[in-house]
Amino acid sequence: MKTLNSGDPLAGRHILIVEDEWLLADHLDGIVTDAGGSVIGPFATAQQALDALDHGRPRPDAATLNVVLMDHMSFDVADRLGAIGVPYSFLSANRPYTLPERFQTMPLLAKPFSDVQVVAALVALLTPAEPAPTRTVG
Repeated sequence: MKTLNSGDPLAGRHILIVEDEWLLADHLDGIVTDAGGSVIGPFATAQQALDALDHGRPRPDAATLNVVLMDHMSFDVADRLGAIGVPYSFLSANRPYTLPERFQTMPLLAKPFSDVQVVAALVALLTPAEPAPTRTVG
């Protein structure tokens, strides 16, 4: 599938995937590995993902979470990731207004999406924001 022109933009990165649709989870796995990343998961339930965060190694560098899972919404996973400083984005076929208010500003990738969109979203999560320019007064 190697269609990305910028080498391996996720090289050395561990990406947590939480997605309950098997075909889509497998596709996301392929996107991440083709971009040079290592996949943690994919996990079909929030509980599996939480267990991996509690007991698994390595720690993810970023994550992509389907909003609606077979056992639960992924919000508990998002809260845990936020608490440990792991950036994440949501995947959903639903509009952003279906997210609780505390998640309204989080990145949301709408289904269907392209491979390039997934990689770009993950790279954006992994790229530190540039600090605002400082101004010297003198």
